[in-house]
Amino acid sequence: MKIKQIPEDFIVKEIADIKLDGGSFAYFKLKKKLWNTIDAVNEIAKILNINFNRLRYAGIKDRQAVTEQFISAENVSENSLEKAKIKDISIEYLGHSDERMHTDLLVGNEFIITIRDIDNKLKAVEFIPNYFDDQRFGLNSNNHLVGKALLQKNFKKACELMELKVENNDYINALKRKKAVLKLCFNAYQSYLFNEVLTTYIKKNCAFKETEYNLGKLAFSRNKLENFTLPLLQFDTELESNIKEIYQEILSKEEITKRDFIIRQFPDLLQTTQEREAFAEVKDFEVLEFSDDELNKGKKKQIVKFKLPKGSYATIVIKALDLNS
Repeated sequence: MKIKQIPEDFIVKEIADIKLDGGSFAYFKLKKKLWNTIDAVNEIAKILNINFNRLRYAGIKDRQAVTEQFISAENVSENSLEKAKIKDISIEYLGHSDERMHTDLLVGNEFIITIRDIDNKLKAVEFIPNYFDDQRFGLNSNNHLVGKALLQKNFKKACELMELKVENNDYINALKRKKAVLKLCFNAYQSYLFNEVLTTYIKKNCAFKETEYNLGKLAFSRNKLENFTLPLLQFDTELESNIKEIYQEILSKEEITKRDFIIRQFPDLLQTTQEREAFAEVKDFEVLEFSDDELNKGKKKQIVKFKLPKGSYATIVIKALDLNS
């Protein structure tokens, strides 16, 4: 099984609730391929001759894909947007709003994915464990290790993992120059723990199948389990009995405690507990095509279409399809 052999194999379209009834924020639909969101928005800011921070988006979309997402531009005219021409990027003006783009306006995403190099038609899935997939953990799959090093106050190790230049053994200041990356790494470790807790919960509560991802194995339940919210661990997280036992078991193996989440050297990382649905519904699943695969001789391809709530990973759906077939 292969996905993303070409960018057109992975199409993502944001679904958002935006009220375009006038205001100081111009909204446009950004359609791109072979660009990640941050680089694309940076390039648009240069073309418009404005500060990057005047452009806001709700999520980062893959480079190796064809993606559509909503961007707000503060105090930018329709004419200015229409003049912005960039290779592999298109900008469609939608209207003005009095509210900038943010994650609360994002409802979910629609996906059209071509799955290649298969032999048989894949069966539909209706729900998935709401795991974080490989994309969450960085190109080298070690962002969570940086996050763990921060929690352990091993700032030297964090610098080494990030390959930072350190002067006079001042590891803290070297890290402070990478505040945005530190937050990603901190969140990556929370996500790793979430995955470990959820996969353990599934193994303890039902029949399951397993598949690999870059950080280990993920369990997928054979039957639908009752949904619940699972916290991304923080210093103030209050845990219910069954989940508390699993979290304690995993934290013990990791040699981490909740108190470690208070990192006085980096107060910006201090957050209140966020909750995430343990399972996500796969809506409007449809097989658009099952035919010969022109890129892999003797194999078939299947084009599927579905919707997911925001924050859920389409690649987890693909893993579930593979296990379900």
